[in-house]
Amino acid sequence: SRFSKRICLGGYLLILICGKCFLSAKVLTSRKLYGRNGIGVYMDKYIENLKIKSPLIHNITNMVTINDMAPQEMEEVTGICDGLNINIGTPTEERFAAMRIAARTAQKRGIPITLDLVGVGVSRFRMNFVQELLSETKIDVIKGNLSEIKAIMEHGRCEGGVEAVDKADENEIKKLACAAADRYNCVAVITGRVDYIAAVRKTTDPCNLAEESQYLGKFRVAAVTGGHPMMKKVTGTGCQLSGLICSFTAANTDDKFGAVKAALQCMKRAGEIAAENSCITDKDKAVQMDDEKSIIGNATYKNRIIDAVYQNNHIRQEKI
Repeated sequence: SRFSKRICLGGYLLILICGKCFLSAKVLTSRKLYGRNGIGVYMDKYIENLKIKSPLIHNITNMVTINDMAPQEMEEVTGICDGLNINIGTPTEERFAAMRIAARTAQKRGIPITLDLVGVGVSRFRMNFVQELLSETKIDVIKGNLSEIKAIMEHGRCEGGVEAVDKADENEIKKLACAAADRYNCVAVITGRVDYIAAVRKTTDPCNLAEESQYLGKFRVAAVTGGHPMMKKVTGTGCQLSGLICSFTAANTDDKFGAVKAALQCMKRAGEIAAENSCITDKDKAVQMDDEKSIIGNATYKNRIIDAVYQNNHIRQEKI
C-alpha cells in the first residue's frame, strides 16, 4: 500500500509505517529538511532502512478514549510485529497486565521494546509496575523527561505530574542518562528543550570521526537540539516521538543508539517545519496569515507536526 496503515485490535493500535510515504531518503538532500543543523546527513541511512523495512509497530499507548482491553490478544498481536512501544500514561491493572504479556512476547521474539515513562513518579502504582517490568524484561529504549528518569533512578515522585520540574545542567543530565543506560542496559533518552541520549558503548558500535565526540569513556552520548517552543503546548508530541523511536529502532536493530538519535532529530525538525508552515515565530507567538482570517493555534500546529513528518518525501529536492 502507498499509505500508512492503522489497525486497531482490541483497543490497541498497530501502525505499519510505509517507507514510501512516511519518509524518503531522497528528502534528506533538501535544504528545508536539513534545517540549521544539517541533521539530514546523520539521518540518511536510518531513514533509508525505515523506508525499506516498513516495520509494523505494536503501540500500547496513551489512549484515554478506549475502554475495551484484550490482554488475551497481546501474545498473538505482538507476535506479528517488529517492535513494541509501551506508554504508561493511562494506567489500569488490565492495561499493565497486557503490557507484561506483550513485553515478554517481544523479548522472546527479540524485537525492540520502547518504554515511555509518562508520569512514572506520579503514583506508586505506576512506579511499581515500571520497576517490576524493568526487573523482568530487557527494555531497549527508556524515554522520559528529566523528572521521570530521575524518579526511576531514585524511586522518587514527580511533583509536577507529567511535566519536568527538576533542573540540572548539561553535565548532570548526561551523567543521569549514562547512569540509567548502565543500570538498565538500554538506550536512555532524556527529553527536553535539548534531548540527551546515552548507551553503554559496545565493540560493535559504528564509529567515525564525526561521532568521536559522542563517546565519553564507557558511554556513547549525544545531545539533539532544534524543535520549537510551541511543541510544549501540544498534547501528544511525546507519544508521537515514542512511536518514531520504536519505528526507527525496529528498522535499525544493529545500531539502536543511532536510530534513536535519528528519530529525535526527525521530530525536532518536524516541529520547526510545522512552526514555519503555521507562521509561528521563535517567541512562541502565531502571526495572522495573509490568506486566513484567524490566527494559528496549537491545534493546527499539532496537525502540522504530523504533516511535517508524513509529507517530508514531498519536499522538493535541492542540491546542498
